[in-house]
Amino acid sequence: MSKNSDFSDLGRDVGRAVRDAVEDFTHSRTFDEIKRSVDDIRRGVDDAIDKMNSPKPGSGPIPGPTPGPVEPPFQAAPIRQEPAAPQKREFNPNRKKEKPRFPAPSRAKSITFLVLGIVFGSIFSLLSVAFLLATMLGASPMAFPAAFFGVLAVVSAVGIISGGVGCSFHKRFRAYCECLGRADFCTVEQLAAQVGRSKKKTLRDLNKMIVRGWFPHCHIDRAGTTFMANEETYRQYLRAEQSRMERENREAARSAPVDTGNKDLDEAIEEGRSYIRRIHEANDAIPGEAVSRRLDEMEDIGIHIFAVVEHNPEKLPEIRRFMNYYLPTTLKLLDAYREFDGQPVQGETLASAKREIEETLDTIVLAFRNLLDSLYEKDAMDVSADISVLRAMFAREGLTGKDFKKKDTSAAQEQDDPQIELKL
Repeated sequence: MSKNSDFSDLGRDVGRAVRDAVEDFTHSRTFDEIKRSVDDIRRGVDDAIDKMNSPKPGSGPIPGPTPGPVEPPFQAAPIRQEPAAPQKREFNPNRKKEKPRFPAPSRAKSITFLVLGIVFGSIFSLLSVAFLLATMLGASPMAFPAAFFGVLAVVSAVGIISGGVGCSFHKRFRAYCECLGRADFCTVEQLAAQVGRSKKKTLRDLNKMIVRGWFPHCHIDRAGTTFMANEETYRQYLRAEQSRMERENREAARSAPVDTGNKDLDEAIEEGRSYIRRIHEANDAIPGEAVSRRLDEMEDIGIHIFAVVEHNPEKLPEIRRFMNYYLPTTLKLLDAYREFDGQPVQGETLASAKREIEETLDTIVLAFRNLLDSLYEKDAMDVSADISVLRAMFAREGLTGKDFKKKDTSAAQEQDDPQIELKL
């Protein structure tokens, strides 16, 4: 029997089994009968396959060359799987939509101006042209209507321009927000590149948006180079700017030439400033924040001391010990601290010596502060004496106290003058 006849028998057997099962299913209503029908179908298919695979009498390999691999008569079609349904996101009432950092303002006004300007501008322009043509063709005089609708067309054009500018302004605001993101600050050049405008025009945009409240709590630095998106960043900028100005002032005070006309005073001030410069150099070389804070205060006090002496040369003898002993000893301690701090291995001895120097710096700062106060002591005493004298004079004249009454000198003068009678 050929392979075609085998497959034909297989098809007939399977078809017969399926047909019998369907007929049984249509005439039966119970679950047991349905189950038996399914079992019959499975057995019928198995029997047909066994029948096809079993050797037939007289069948065998055909003499001749060995045939190549025989392809199967059919391949099972791949089972089609339904695509998985997209997983639905469950509703969570507690989930909140993330709010934009800078809510976009309404564009309704700009869009209204733009749309109404286009609509009415088109109408008024057509009417103006129509009346103008009618006037030119010799019809009844239509010059006034043409001029009237022409004016309305111009007003509509102004509305179109205003609406377009407003929409463009809103668009740039969204571009600035996108460029800034969640950052605390951004350079103005980056924002200008985002919208393709010059730095000057971008600064003008940002200032307008800040004034309108679109960028609340935002600031631009004094140089116009950085846009800061919150108050904390702006406060940090102000502190850094103040620190920079103080450093510049100290540097100017250290390097300013001295010419008071008094040679001894000029030499003393220049020598003192050289000490202050060396303290500043040590401050830059020492990385410790605590030590740096003490040296900053020491430097400021030293600058003030020499400024007072420069304006009051008579106080120069009061700072001789400060210049001849305090400042040189302080620099000696700072040099030792720099040497100890630069050692690669920090043992207990070095650590103890550094701690002792740090504690001594506190004492030096206190001594510098007391010396500065003592320079103002005489001035303060003079002021106190002047105040005491002024109060005594007020009290003697009766110009102080709750029962303050200004003497009526004019009334007293009238009492002293004799009365004069005029007779006509």
